[in-house]
Amino acid sequence: MRMTGEPRARLEVSDDPQSGGLVVDLAGELDMASLPDVAAPLDELLTRRPQPLVLELGGLTFLDSSGVTMLVRIANHFDGVHTRSATQPVRRVIEVLGLAGRFGLDEA
Repeated sequence: MRMTGEPRARLEVSDDPQSGGLVVDLAGELDMASLPDVAAPLDELLTRRPQPLVLELGGLTFLDSSGVTMLVRIANHFDGVHTRSATQPVRRVIEVLGLAGRFGLDEA
């Protein structure tokens, strides 16, 4: 159960030694109501130079059109985006929208 004032979504960025790029770890529920929770780290992320990027989505439990828009913004900014560990509901949204190739969605 989420406590009042606790963020509904989280976005954390770390270096990826394997690719020489970045890992973006998203967790929680990424929707219109939670976008303010990730606004500051997203703004900082989008100031970085284009480079390989891994979207780690194992902790993301919900994704609506606002969240998809945010993922598209990230993918458009970086080179060689790869998505891993997407939960089944998030995977389904990405696949239904025809974005599996754009996000480099890994095999189930």
